Amino acid sequence: MGHNKSFSTTVEDDDFEFDEAYFRQFYKPLSNLPTPPPSSRNSSAAQSPQMVAEDAESLNSQFLGPAAHLARMLPPGASFITPSTSNVENMLARANLPMDIVALAVCILDSLNSRFSRNWRVSFPLNRQGQTASKRHTLPSGPVQATHIDYVFPEIIILAALIIADKFVDDLQESTQYYGSVWGMNLWSCEQINFTERCIMESLGYRILPLWESTPIKQARHDIEMARREILQERTAIVAGNETRKHFKSMSSGHAVVGLGLQLTPAETPTSGISSPFGQLQDLGQESREAFSRSTTVPQDYLHLPY
Repeated sequence: MGHNKSFSTTVEDDDFEFDEAYFRQFYKPLSNLPTPPPSSRNSSAAQSPQMVAEDAESLNSQFLGPAAHLARMLPPGASFITPSTSNVENMLARANLPMDIVALAVCILDSLNSRFSRNWRVSFPLNRQGQTASKRHTLPSGPVQATHIDYVFPEIIILAALIIADKFVDDLQESTQYYGSVWGMNLWSCEQINFTERCIMESLGYRILPLWESTPIKQARHDIEMARREILQERTAIVAGNETRKHFKSMSSGHAVVGLGLQLTPAETPTSGISSPFGQLQDLGQESREAFSRSTTVPQDYLHLPY
């Protein structure tokens, strides 16, 4: 029996006030996460299929905030790979779930205990050496499994949380094969998805109902909206910075002007020939001509050195 009820709210009638200090403390940039170890040319990471997001214009912007928030809600220590917001956004677009179910998935990730990461990393089913395909030139029929936990895409945890939330709310449940192929794009095996679901349920003590209440769901939706605004502000700032650099570049390529197009370079000085005690002078201005035109007698010992 499903638990179908709606907590749909808008930002205007939300009871939660935005706390800037709490928001900055809670949301930490993904660059603070540890970097994954370098992979060799023959490693499974280089051989594993990469998650390729669809064209950005084809994805609905309503999934931008949920994707960013879900990526940040992954438990620390679960993976050394930084989750991709665009990949999670693509997953949400394929699932096309109501926002309340997405908010429930956020609450599920937020409620995982400290032992989840270790239990998931230690027991995660991997592709062992010697289990590769028998034919060298045949493509694998299913997901290519990594041989090390650090090469597993961490978005599988988000996928499992979305599956649990959907199963809890909706009576009509799909098979793991459907979730893995349609939502997960065949990046993980059914065994890996089922194992991750089981780890999440064990961490929660198989208690989902306390999370399906008005207060935590509204709080999760509020945090999702704040994450969406933050991402939009960052993208707007990047676009504005690019436009500013283009503007300064275009101005630097022209002639130097001041005011209403006045030229900084002074006009050429009128020139004319003039006689002086020092001979014929050319290309001199008015003041120079007057100075040199005055007849002056130079003493004979003007350049004479004393004995």
